[in-house]
Amino acid sequence: MNAIALEGVTRSFCGRRVLRGVSAAAAAGRVVGLLGRNGEGKTTLMRILLDILEADAGTVEVLGRRPDGSGELRRRVGYVPERPSFHDFMTLGEALDLRRRLFPSWNREKAASLAAHLGLELSARVSAASKGTLGKLAWVCAAAHEPDLFLLDEPTSGLDALVRDDLLSNLISELHGSGKTFLIANHRMEELSGLLDEVWLLHGGAVAVHDAEALRTQARRVTGRPKAGGEAAPSGALRLPGVGALAEYAVFGKEDEARLLADGLLEGAESRPMPLSETLKVLLMSSGGAL
Repeated sequence: MNAIALEGVTRSFCGRRVLRGVSAAAAAGRVVGLLGRNGEGKTTLMRILLDILEADAGTVEVLGRRPDGSGELRRRVGYVPERPSFHDFMTLGEALDLRRRLFPSWNREKAASLAAHLGLELSARVSAASKGTLGKLAWVCAAAHEPDLFLLDEPTSGLDALVRDDLLSNLISELHGSGKTFLIANHRMEELSGLLDEVWLLHGGAVAVHDAEALRTQARRVTGRPKAGGEAAPSGALRLPGVGALAEYAVFGKEDEARLLADGLLEGAESRPMPLSETLKVLLMSSGGAL
């Protein structure tokens, strides 16, 4: 069963098309990294999946049902927004109590345990809370109602390194082990490299799907001296910034590597594996982002 299924999804704002026929599917229990530059539509896609925004066209299925605007779907989804917001006049504990009343499946013990683990002082006012504290509170709100799907939009933003490592290494791993599905957009995607099953590269309003294990085992960096008058790189090879007189290419599969080497563009070519963290940066660069 697919936890997420998208077919030809489009969405525009004020005449500007942000999503241009997004098609992708994530099986239940998978951890998917959503990679893309700012403004490519990552948050828009998540809000469509959460049934906050409606797609202009295409079909959307989340956990076997189509968003209908009723809000029922949100009860089965845990959402951590990039900029969490809560009522300033409340304490952190009151904010959690308000969320509890919205979710029949709310687990009080889990909420209390996670809040304590993250070091939240529930008597503190939201108005005085730091960005990191609000981020932790959002994590508790996302996990306490036992959702089947997590949509995490920059979930470690504002958190210190120790808390980031704890959430990524422990909480996500624990929840993933219980069969939960994750779609995660994160500027520090390398933090997730050991958890990912798939990578969705969002660029130009469309999604390219990459299997994370294939990237781990087949992505390579090929380096050599460029031959004079060499032709353009073959399909599947991405030219990287060179080092001195050397030329470098990234390839993401064995066939792409073999094609590059067979084309004779490089003399004394050497090929070495790329760690997934580096591969993710290269994929982002291929969409026009920074390496």
